[in-house]
Amino acid sequence: MKKILTQYLYIFLVAIALVVVMLLVFPDKKNQLEYIEEKIKEVQEHKKVLTEKEKQLEKLATEKDWEEVDKEKDK
Repeated sequence: MKKILTQYLYIFLVAIALVVVMLLVFPDKKNQLEYIEEKIKEVQEHKKVLTEKEKQLEKLATEKDWEEVDKEKDK
């Protein structure tokens, strides 16, 4: 009987540990929105810093990527 109780205790402790880890690792909705907003600001700042030549190269790379997607879609 004592063995069964200790096994249930271990299972219970592992379940509690998993719940605690899950709560610490996964952010809530507010944190996700803040994270997205920060990333948007970083991208906007990065685009301000780019020179005209870098902007053209980025545009060409994006167009090339979309062309590849279109080719794969057509197959």
